[in-house]
Amino acid sequence: MSNNVKIIRNAIKCKTCGMVLESKHHHDWQCCQCFKDSGGTKGCFVDGGTAYLRRGGYPNDYEELSETRPYTEEEIAEEEKRREEQYKLLYGDDYKEWI
Repeated sequence: MSNNVKIIRNAIKCKTCGMVLESKHHHDWQCCQCFKDSGGTKGCFVDGGTAYLRRGGYPNDYEELSETRPYTEEEIAEEEKRREEQYKLLYGDDYKEWI
């Protein structure tokens, strides 16, 4: 896990045109109408779904609507186990050298 928070909702609201943008999955880039119409000089965009929070535009041009929460100890342990299993498949018995 690259950060300490789980992303529940990845969304912003453009203060220029009022459009609510929500990225629902990895690489789900969404932009508002004024961003499209201006060729990217006005408005904003959102990207990343529940994998990461990416924003475009000036911070004063949008309202943050995302929801996050800290990972639970159980979620952290599950992710560590999943990652260890991936490395085992990739590197065999020497996988611990790569973790």
